[in-house]
Amino acid sequence: MKAAFTGPTRAALAVNLELAHGAHGASARLEWHEREGRRIALLKLTGWIDRAALLRLERTLDNLAQRGAGDLLLDCSRLRHIDYRLVPALVNALTRYESRAGGLAVCGLSVYLRDLFRLSGCEPRLRCWPAASDLLGTAGDPGVESAS
Repeated sequence: MKAAFTGPTRAALAVNLELAHGAHGASARLEWHEREGRRIALLKLTGWIDRAALLRLERTLDNLAQRGAGDLLLDCSRLRHIDYRLVPALVNALTRYESRAGGLAVCGLSVYLRDLFRLSGCEPRLRCWPAASDLLGTAGDPGVESAS
């Protein structure tokens, strides 16, 4: 996925999704953006990802891929926790998305979440970026892609 988008973008459509109920809950906000003739899906995760939330998230990713969503930015800046046992399944779902639909970047991972991905052995499979707004052009242009 190329990070060198130029100019601001705004969401053409936004949908809120409830991924899980319960004490912690999880939700997502899906925003569709267009940039230089490319479709970009910004998926902002919030809360705690447990097994139920992961299943709904996997279905959402599969549906986006089937509909030709294009590039995906997974914004985890408001994600508080993911069951470490589910990290490999999440990364597999993201890899499936990328192989079927377009580029993928995971944005806004806290040190804690990044450690969960690292401890599960999955961090090298992710393309991470500090903030989704950088890639969408709403807070400056990073100019290059990060593979950290």
